Amino acid sequence: MVMRAPLRMILDVDTGIDDALALAVAVRHRAVKLEAVLSVAGNVGLDLTTRNTLTVLDWLGAADVPVAAGAGGPLRGAVREASHWHGADGLGGAALPRSRRTALDDGVGYLIERVLAEPGQLTVVCVAPLTNLALAVQRAPELVSAVREVVLMGGAARAPGNSTPVAEFNIYADPEAADVVFRQRWPLTMVGLDVTNRVLFTRHDRDALAGARSSEGLLLSEVTRRHFDDLGVEAIALHDPLAVAVALEPDLATMVETEAVVETRGEHTRGQTVVDLRSHRQTSMLPGPTRRVCVDVDVARAREFFFTTLGLDAPGSAALQPG
Repeated sequence: MVMRAPLRMILDVDTGIDDALALAVAVRHRAVKLEAVLSVAGNVGLDLTTRNTLTVLDWLGAADVPVAAGAGGPLRGAVREASHWHGADGLGGAALPRSRRTALDDGVGYLIERVLAEPGQLTVVCVAPLTNLALAVQRAPELVSAVREVVLMGGAARAPGNSTPVAEFNIYADPEAADVVFRQRWPLTMVGLDVTNRVLFTRHDRDALAGARSSEGLLLSEVTRRHFDDLGVEAIALHDPLAVAVALEPDLATMVETEAVVETRGEHTRGQTVVDLRSHRQTSMLPGPTRRVCVDVDVARAREFFFTTLGLDAPGSAALQPG
């Protein structure tokens, strides 16, 4: 059996609930070498997303992974956050011991330095507003040819949005930054709501894993407790963990190569990802390079990937339905 080289990853997060689980997947998967993590304002403010990132990494025994704090707000306009879903602290009140570490300053500069030092070696996985990556490109355009690949959780090809009828949160929180990122000629894979909304962690899953006492099991229990016990939801989507999974195993998803752009000016469509899915198009009216856009996902395999990576027994097939 030929062993593949590990995927060297820089993960960009606004650590809330599903970011915490994405961190766990990146730390635990044997085929990932998590080189660094950048924080950005998003689900909650930068101070909290940075603190949460350090806390989760330390809880997982990954205190050697450097964390660098990035942008505290979008390129333009008001800060948008999602504490209504992630809780005031961003982690749903999870009872995890706070890290004693401090983050590095200037996450944007740190990203530039790391990528340019090893061209073609580092994959950047963004599961947050794209502010850090956009600022890095604006500061150092040569970054575009030095990144191995960009994989992002954001947008939607066909699905409704979750922040507006058409816009997904990570794109809506900083459409100008997303526009910068989507215009660059680097390999880019978009893992949007079309696929992430189908890969669920359900109340059935939580109950089936109630006895798991590992650090991964306890993390999963703590960060989802607010949703199941306080908000009364029946399932949460594994948005950010799926982006990490697709970076590792692209065949988990069905993808199309097509043009995709970000709407920054529409009165009712700001933050929408406009994806050309016409099957018989000869030319597209959308500017810019083609992207790999996820349009379907093998739900069973994606769930198995998630639970197996975290060292947990995947609950039965009844959990595939959102209750």
